[in-house]
Formats: sequence, C-alpha cells, structure tokens
Amino acid sequence: MSGDLEMMRRLWPWVRGDRAWVIGVLLLTPLGVGLALLQPLVLRTAIDGHIAVGQMDGVAALAAAYVALVTVGFAARAVAMYGLQRVGLRGLTRLRRGLFTHVTQQGQRFFDKQTTGGLMTRTTNDVDAVYESLSMGAVSLLTDALTIVGTLVAMLLLDWRLTLVCAATAPIIIVVVEVFRRRLRAWSLVIRAALSKLNGFFAERVHGMSVVQLYGAEEASRREFADLGWAYADAYRRSNWWDAGLYAIMDGMSAFAVGLVLWYGAGRVFEPQSGVTLGLLVAFIDYLNKVFVPIREFSGNLATLQRSTAALERVFQLLDTQESIRPGTHPVAALQGHVRFDHVTFRYGPDRPEVLRDVTLEVRAGEVLALVGATGSGKSTIGKLLTRSYDGYQGSITLDGEELHTLSVQDLRTQVTVVHQDGFLFDGTLAENVTLGDPSIDAQRLAQACAQSRLSEVIAELPDGLEHRVTERGSNLSVGQKQLVAIARALVRDAPLVILDEATASVDSLTERRIDDAIAELFARKTVIVIAHRLSTITRADRIVVLHRGQVAEQGTHDALLAAGGRYKLLVESGFSV
Repeated sequence: MSGDLEMMRRLWPWVRGDRAWVIGVLLLTPLGVGLALLQPLVLRTAIDGHIAVGQMDGVAALAAAYVALVTVGFAARAVAMYGLQRVGLRGLTRLRRGLFTHVTQQGQRFFDKQTTGGLMTRTTNDVDAVYESLSMGAVSLLTDALTIVGTLVAMLLLDWRLTLVCAATAPIIIVVVEVFRRRLRAWSLVIRAALSKLNGFFAERVHGMSVVQLYGAEEASRREFADLGWAYADAYRRSNWWDAGLYAIMDGMSAFAVGLVLWYGAGRVFEPQSGVTLGLLVAFIDYLNKVFVPIREFSGNLATLQRSTAALERVFQLLDTQESIRPGTHPVAALQGHVRFDHVTFRYGPDRPEVLRDVTLEVRAGEVLALVGATGSGKSTIGKLLTRSYDGYQGSITLDGEELHTLSVQDLRTQVTVVHQDGFLFDGTLAENVTLGDPSIDAQRLAQACAQSRLSEVIAELPDGLEHRVTERGSNLSVGQKQLVAIARALVRDAPLVILDEATASVDSLTERRIDDAIAELFARKTVIVIAHRLSTITRADRIVVLHRGQVAEQGTHDALLAAGGRYKLLVESGFSV
C-alpha cells in the first residue's frame, strides 16, 4: 500500500493547480459520510422512542429529518464526485502534456530504446487509466474508508458487545484484502505491459504494411497479433478472477456478520438488563449494511485503483527515464559555419563498437564538404553529432571555435539544419510541412524557399498549391517531391550550416534536374556537409573526405583522390552504391 501512496504523492504536482476543488472534495466527502451515519440513529430514535411505545407524536419530524439527511448527503457526495472528476481531467491533461514535453526533450538514444506503440500506450491508455482511478476509485476509496471508520466508531458507542461480535470477521477480511490486493497489483502490471506490446506491434506493422504485403507476411503478422491479443485477454481474465473472488468473499462475510448480530442480539431484545432494544438492533443492522457495502465494493474500487496505480507507475517510469541532451548555456547568434572535429571518438552505447575513431577534420565557412565511404563508415554519425542528436563523444567538436556541448541546443538547431534522404512528412498541407508550424516564417520567406528549392515547380502542378493536403508520411507524393520539400525546409530557415543526406532513390529525369538545381542553390548559399551517394554531387564539392571503419582514410579534391589511386578510386569504380 505504501507504493500506492507514493504514486499518489507523485501525482500531486500535476493536480495542485486545482487545489481549491481538492479541498472542497476533502470537506464534502466526510460531510456526506457523516450525514449517512446519522441516519440509523434517527431510525433507532423513531423505533425505541415512538413506534415501540405507541407514541406517534414526533415521528413525522423524525421522518422529515431522515429525508433531509439523505438529500443533503446525496448532494454533498454528488458535488464531491463532480469536483474530483474535474480535478482528474485537468490534472491528467497536464500530465499528458508533461509526458509529451518530456519525450520531445530526449536525445536519440531514448528513441533507440523505445517503441512507438509503447510510448503511445503510456501517453493515452495509461493516462486514461489514471483518470479512472482519480474520478472513480480514489473518491470511492476515501468515502469507503471514512464510512468504515465512522460506522465502527458509531457501533462501538451504541453497543461494544455487538461490535465485538461483528469484529470476529475482521482478521479474515484483513488477510483476504491484502492477499487479493497484491495479486491484483501484479496482474495489473502484466495487463499494461501486454497492452503496450499489442499497440507497439500494431503501430509497427501498419507503418510497414507495404513490406508486409510485398513479402507475403500477412498471415504471420495476423498470427502474431492474435497471440499478443490472447496474451492481453488472458492477463485481464486472471485479474478479473481475483477481482470477482474478492467481491464474492466480501459479500459472504457481510451476510455472515449480519447473521452473527441477529443470533446474538435477537434473543436479548426481550432481556431489559441487556440494553439491546429493537431500535438498537435495527440501527446496528443498518450500520452493518452501511459498513459492508463499502467493504464489498472495496474489491471493485481496489481493482480500479490497482490498475491505475500500475498505469501510473509506468507513466512515472517514462518520466524518470532521462536520455536528454545537455542543454548548453552559450547562445548561438549567427554562425559562419566553421566546423572542426579534433580527435573525436564516439560509440552509440557503452556496449556498442566505436563508430568514429580519432576523427580529425575541418570544414571551412562556405565550403562544401562531401563525406563518402562504405555503409557503416560513420558518415551519418558526423551529422548526428553536429545536430546534437547524441552526446557522449570524446575529443572536441567546435562550431566557429565554440565547443559544441556548451552551445544552446535550441539555438544550435536554428543554425544547423538537416536534409534527410527520407524526409519525414506529416499529415497536413505542403506549407505546414515546410514551415513545421514556425510562426516567424512569413509568406514571402516561404515563397522564396519554395522557389530556391524548386518546390514551386511541383506546387504549380497541384490544384491546391501550397494548401495541397499531404497524407501521413507523404504517401501521396513521390520520393523526389518529398526530397524537394525537405530541401525547402532547410532553405526557409536560412541556417548557415546544412547537412545534406543525399537520396539514392531513382527518380525521373525532370525531378532529378529539380533536385540537382535545388542542391546547387544549397551549395551556393551555405556551408554544406553532404553525405554523398552520387558522383555528380561529389564532383561539385570543394573537398572530399573518405571515411573507412570510423576513421578518415583520405581527403582532397575529386581529381587528386582519383590520381592517388586509393580507397576513393575503388568507390568511384564501384559506382558509388554506398
């Protein structure tokens, strides 16, 4: 239970903004419970003081008081429930926003370890489960706890001997609730993990459906998805078995306790010296019904709380995962684009091999540097380090003489931009995909970037122009058109340093000409580090650096490297399929 309380304590900062409603709930809930506890006392007074002795004067007033207690108590509980639902909705909206913010602040290592489906489950299903706890489980458990304690106190004050008779069931109840609570918590964690796997598999297969269908893997995917679905259903079935068992045991214990009271108390109603009256017995049975209703429902509320606490634990595990990039403090005003790697060594993880080994190279401002080499030689890693997608390199990387990790990440990424060969496009208009929601980019800058990137030629062919709707991942655009959008993104930001991951896909001659013209615009206006795959691009570079197994093998101009007859010449002769 201490773990559950710790989870709730950690949730408090997210709901603290609605503390007034929380205070209202904490005041109204015991008020509603207190009014409910007064009702059996009114019944006892009506029976012993009036009905049993044939004195009907005052019964109407007691009946009115009983109705008033029921009405006001109901209103207090209703407002408390509304207040907690409001607190839950607003607090968990903040929590979901905090999760998304946390995820966007992480470095690439974080996403190397996470699946899309797992992240989706934690920010949607798990957060929804937490809301279920706040809006239903928490207030019910609070009400139940107050009802149980208040009822036991009232019963002790009425007759301690009858209370002790009822207490005979308490040890069994305590043991059963604790055992079932632990099992429910364990199975709730299994349920959340199984759902995460199910969602992850679904998201992955949907994104890769073209590959699944091309290679005839539909049936294998369906079988695996079915297996994951049955694993999730089985975990839920086992959790429901423990939930139903706890409910049934509590229901049986309630009937057993009422039977004990009737057995012990009924025979003493007619013994004046016992102090047990008919009104007392009715009040006591009413109290028993009131105390066992929350005990009986405790199982359902406990199951809800355990599921949501398990979900909350997974949410906080995600928030506790830190793979963020050190932010840096030095502002970046306007880079010239001078880059220097000085004896840089890097690996993607402590148990991973070195991707770069003692790399030293320099890119002068305004220069076009081509990086070439076989797959795995470290070309893309250089770009990832420059944009600070990863930290943890050894050696020194400087931009305009400033150490890279000291620079503000946010400022840096306005000065260094990347054109990926598989530029990711979002569901939205062409304009939104170029600007990515940056409010500082006006229509003039957007039009200029589209013209420079030759995207304007594509736009002219579309009936909606810049308002043309791009479907998810750009599936309604060709590979070449997506490449032009990616180049337009780089040009519209006017970043002085561009890292160009050149596409290798085959495109038609018209699109290839447009891409070549767009790349020429980049070369003329920026400092460019190009991860080159095409000989036509490489020959236009000012300098070529050949990487081999994470090291600089040779560098120079195209003609000089060909004349040297080294690794570069072998790459050229292989047709640059690298």
